[in-house]
Amino acid sequence: MEDVKRIEGFISVGSNRLLWLLLGMSLFDALATDFGLRFELIEEANPVMDYVYEYSVLGFYFVKVVFPLVLFTFQPVVARSRIVQRLLQFTVGLYAVLSGFHVFWIWLHLR
Repeated sequence: MEDVKRIEGFISVGSNRLLWLLLGMSLFDALATDFGLRFELIEEANPVMDYVYEYSVLGFYFVKVVFPLVLFTFQPVVARSRIVQRLLQFTVGLYAVLSGFHVFWIWLHLR
């Protein structure tokens, strides 16, 4: 029984780290996208987020930050569901690729 609790604790910590990573990457994405849009270096590829940004920059940041924060309220589900864990890992991976694109075009601009 103690082993099960130890494993559950490990899973919970791991998913918590993924959630924090997702939140950080989402915030970086929002900041980098805002920078790129303000200086007309990029265009928002997501039509829904483009509409939100055009309507309200504050709303854009709100959406980018609130969705990852909402996942923290579902921490017990995130920690126990293998499918949710895999989806979270996939999402963090996508954000990592997207962050790489942001770093690349920022580097090109600052060069």
